[in-house]
Amino acid sequence: MDAVIVVRDKHEEIVPKSATILLVEDDIDSLKAYTKMLRMIGHTVLPADGYQAALDVAQHERVDLVVCDIGLWDGDGCDLLKELRKLQPLKAIAVTAHALEDEAEDYRAAGFSAVLPKPIQNSELEFAVSQLSLS
Repeated sequence: MDAVIVVRDKHEEIVPKSATILLVEDDIDSLKAYTKMLRMIGHTVLPADGYQAALDVAQHERVDLVVCDIGLWDGDGCDLLKELRKLQPLKAIAVTAHALEDEAEDYRAAGFSAVLPKPIQNSELEFAVSQLSLS
């Protein structure tokens, strides 16, 4: 079997694929800001302002990635991720004001690939989304 070698021009930019992102955040201003930013870089964003709203969206829409606040007004983000994964396979990023090292390990153990501390910088969110969109 012959190997196929792909050579890229060194100036070619790697563009991450567009993802359908379920964005779960109970702070409405943050939800609006992150939705706008992610849409501006080419992703489809399905905003949800809580646990139940996220489940409702996931029951009707295909989702590639969830960006989820851990402390939601109507539930826990780790529990939500378990429920979402019963509906469909997806990758996940945790967003939390509680990002101490031991807590971050708990979120990774719950299935989140990345943990972003609040307040989130747009560049951090964009990087985490692009990394998971490429994988």
